[in-house]
Amino acid sequence: MLAMIEIELKKIWRSKMPIYLFLAFAILLFFHIQSHTWNGFISEKLNWFTMVMGMMGFGIFSSWQFGREYQDETFKDLLALPVSRNKIICAKLVALAVTEVLLSILSVVWIFAVGLFLHLGTFHLAGIGTQLVNFGLSMVAAIGLTFLFPLIASLSRGILAPISVSFATLLLGKLVAADTIGHYFPWSVPMLQAAQQPSSINAISWLAVGLIACIGVFGTMVWWTYGDHTD
Repeated sequence: MLAMIEIELKKIWRSKMPIYLFLAFAILLFFHIQSHTWNGFISEKLNWFTMVMGMMGFGIFSSWQFGREYQDETFKDLLALPVSRNKIICAKLVALAVTEVLLSILSVVWIFAVGLFLHLGTFHLAGIGTQLVNFGLSMVAAIGLTFLFPLIASLSRGILAPISVSFATLLLGKLVAADTIGHYFPWSVPMLQAAQQPSSINAISWLAVGLIACIGVFGTMVWWTYGDHTD
């Protein structure tokens, strides 16, 4: 299993997709800087990262990881391997999650580096520590939600459909987050958590996120194992 995860990680990083995502965020980070204090800047950029990278970028990334197997016509080669298809799915999803966690950590380091460059003044460790905890929880939710897009990529046998759905859920999550029922909509949970509104999130919020993640993981496993792959 570890060898399969290592192979998937090599495939991901050799494609340079994570590098492109990080560079896009690193450049865009310099635009639209509103706050000039550490707490305000960190809050602003972590919230922005959650929406742009955690929701949209990771959605595109997970869609691409599975959809490219159909575009490159390597899907049937994977099915022909003398390995459990469930293990293949697990290896892909673990590699996906590990890469997204690494991108999140690198991006946080970059945010702090930019903050030092901007000379934002006094650094308040306690307040920023709370923001980082909320950000970590928002990333747990965001990464869990990305597990749905491999299922859509597998069912549609491509990249366009899951990417379209990822954009749609981002917009809906942003709109619903401002409503009183926002904490019940899975794609609003990462935004609310990152926006320092964890009090509005409850057990049902996390159950909704977990349900979407489970549908993605087990749905993909069922489709790869029992679906019609004759075309």
